[in-house]
Amino acid sequence: MSEARWPLSPRAARVFYGVADAWLPSGADVDVIAALGPQLASAGQRRRMEVTLWLLEWSPRLLLRSLRGLCWMEQSARADWLGRLERGRVRSVGRSLASLRSCVLAAHAAAVSGSGAPQSFPGA
Repeated sequence: MSEARWPLSPRAARVFYGVADAWLPSGADVDVIAALGPQLASAGQRRRMEVTLWLLEWSPRLLLRSLRGLCWMEQSARADWLGRLERGRVRSVGRSLASLRSCVLAAHAAAVSGSGAPQSFPGA
């Protein structure tokens, strides 16, 4: 797959799908990763996104709240966890999550307007 079409590694994409699943309305069956490409134009933007997603995946374990990573939590538990992190005391975390939320919503809007048929991520 081309880097423009799949801008994230499979591991980071799995976390992005989990975050999108927690934030988007149920039944939003579109490929948000394919629509994310234009938002991550530079390698630096992709790297920052992957680091943010890696930290999110490990945050429940690192903060001793769960034995599982973020992706393996139930949808409602993921949404609650992300909400707690957004409302937390550490402002940089809140800003990172606000930026990630805007990427998710923009990718969802682009995917909905660009294609009506759901696509799947290779290897998923």
